[in-house]
Amino acid sequence: MPLLTPEMKKALRRVQADKLMTKKDLAKVLGVTEKTAQTLTRDNEPQEVKNKVFNAVISAIAENY
Repeated sequence: MPLLTPEMKKALRRVQADKLMTKKDLAKVLGVTEKTAQTLTRDNEPQEVKNKVFNAVISAIAENY
């Protein structure tokens, strides 16, 4: 399974802050549940995620940089 690095998680939190999104809004953009969005943005530890979630996170980051 793909690994979300601390840098990717930081970039995702930056996207969330720049667009003034709540966790619920972020979850809707990523196409995941609110609980998954919380775990993705919680800490700076590397985290293994499913391909669908990984692709959604990378797409969200790429759209905003």
